[in-house]
Amino acid sequence: MRIPRPRPWDVLFALVGAAALVSEGIHRGTGSAAIAIPLALLATLPLAWSSQAPLTALLGVAAGLLICVPVFQPYDTAVFVLAFALYNVARLGDRRRSLIVGAGTAVFLVVVIMIVASDHIARNTGLRLGVALGALVLGDAVRSRRELREAKRERDLRISHEREQDQRRRIADERLRIARDLHDAVAHALVAINVRAGVAAHLHPTENADGALTDIMAVSADALNDLRTTVSLLREADDPAPTAPSLDLASTTQLLDHARAAGLEVDADVELNGHAIPIAVEQAGFRIVQEALTNVMRHAAASRARVSLRVDANALLIDVTDDGTGGASGAPGHGLRGMTERAAALGGEVSAGPAGRGGWQVHARLPLTHGK
Repeated sequence: MRIPRPRPWDVLFALVGAAALVSEGIHRGTGSAAIAIPLALLATLPLAWSSQAPLTALLGVAAGLLICVPVFQPYDTAVFVLAFALYNVARLGDRRRSLIVGAGTAVFLVVVIMIVASDHIARNTGLRLGVALGALVLGDAVRSRRELREAKRERDLRISHEREQDQRRRIADERLRIARDLHDAVAHALVAINVRAGVAAHLHPTENADGALTDIMAVSADALNDLRTTVSLLREADDPAPTAPSLDLASTTQLLDHARAAGLEVDADVELNGHAIPIAVEQAGFRIVQEALTNVMRHAAASRARVSLRVDANALLIDVTDDGTGGASGAPGHGLRGMTERAAALGGEVSAGPAGRGGWQVHARLPLTHGK
């Protein structure tokens, strides 16, 4: 086991404590320097690691002082050396355990001093015990203040995080409101365009269609301006300009490649029969396939999957099946909910459930002419 490097201030105090022990012993004339110096160094050596292992250092110091006290009688200095170890125990250690061990050690050493000392010095027992226990109280107060500061810092961080989340939620709510306003404005303008275009298409050949067509140009121009202005509000100030092409059905090959790279065997069956697929339907179809394959890889424990894209009865039909257990949990997750919302926005639907031959199946139907 690697011994941690002692801290300079702890080493300095250990040396000062050893010098003080030797000085008091020599001053009392109860021991020689040749004996006192090594014993004092041995007693205070654990103080060099009192910040890393306070309890261990306390027990080591107490053991060393129990040897020094009867040999060269440094009664007062021993109490202050012990007090430093007790202070670090209370400041850095576990509160309950440290206080119990520290108080027991302090009382034990002071009692030993009282027994070893003469009657005159024994009368100072109360003062020595007060110094030792006072060091415990001081260290515990420092520890309590540090914990209060840490708790306040954590509370401030939590409040800041909650404020940031609340701000993001407010921004999201405002964007949703703007999106609704955009839908209402553009829908109204497009309805007006549709009506005026119908008028122009059914005008008698001798009648002048310029007025209707001019109205169409004006209303469509206003709608486009409103669209640009509102969408600009939805963009973040630091959003980069889009550089990648929009993801459509042609991009599903990328999804299949990624699934194969992840170890899933995937087959694809695409039968669009030359139908023109609206871009909104293509993008929704791509996302549905993407989410379905993601669920297969994450939750289904499947080894094989099949993707089918075909056009039937003026609708794009999407089927993603696997041989796993994707429906075992039975609870719809965010992925299925997102696919359902995308389909519903286009007038379509999504269903998921056990496949006829085992495994799991996601089926989506997206109309090519939503709203008609």
